[in-house]
Amino acid sequence: MLSDGVRTISAGGVDHWVRVAGGGNDGAPLVLVHGGPGESSYSIERSVGDAVAEFAPVVFYDQRGCGRTARPSDPSTYTMPQLVADLEELRTALGVERIVPWGVSFGCLLAAEYAVAHSNHVDGLILHAPPIVDPLHPGLWTMRPAAVDPILTPDERTALRAQLEPLTDPIERTVAAIGAIAQSENAADFFYYDPANIPADDPDAPESNPEMAMALVGTERADLVDDLAGIEVRTLILAALWDRHVGFDLPRDLATRLPRSTLEIFDRSAHSIHDEEPAKYVESIRKFLGR
Repeated sequence: MLSDGVRTISAGGVDHWVRVAGGGNDGAPLVLVHGGPGESSYSIERSVGDAVAEFAPVVFYDQRGCGRTARPSDPSTYTMPQLVADLEELRTALGVERIVPWGVSFGCLLAAEYAVAHSNHVDGLILHAPPIVDPLHPGLWTMRPAAVDPILTPDERTALRAQLEPLTDPIERTVAAIGAIAQSENAADFFYYDPANIPADDPDAPESNPEMAMALVGTERADLVDDLAGIEVRTLILAALWDRHVGFDLPRDLATRLPRSTLEIFDRSAHSIHDEEPAKYVESIRKFLGR
């Protein structure tokens, strides 16, 4: 049985912030694998995390260099293999044999890579807005400017298209598109289905780590989906109809590829499903776990 509370666990030579909640519940613990890259577990922890911990053990942790976890002395360790190794060290340190990685956005890539590398220690997967694409797909970053374009005002759209014209690198084009939507008067419509669902600013929320983000963006492995389908792990996929970050097609098609998947569709949410439909979000996890 896991004991509730906050602790520090060293993994890969970095002190990781870890919090356990619901440790007295039965079953393999859910380990929240947050998004970004470079964000933290804070937003999920504060919105739906403790509600899930009412019926399942949950482990929240911030990845190396993120949130409340220390930054590594060597930034070249911001790699997917290192993040997978960190998660395995955390599992071992917690003394649990099997876990349910609960990936959010970018965290779905890490959760899936962990499941492929350590399938004997995985009791299921939860994937919230997984950016996991088929090898024939042009890629998430290639699609990002097209997702931003419809939301901009006419003047903003004209300016972005002019900015993109000389750019050919997908990451550079993505950075330009995200910059445009972040400064747009219609920004809220890109990030949320209903802008009224945007949470109030929280002064305690950790800052993101752009160094980690730039190290990992665009490093996705094209054949990950094939490897994931091969291990046949039971998987819950949470997909929002209005998600303009990842889109709806990617999680829908991933559910088609995975032989033991359940697809839950949220029709009144964008990327932050946990903020827009929290009750349904929690209930979907409860049903998946059979609690």
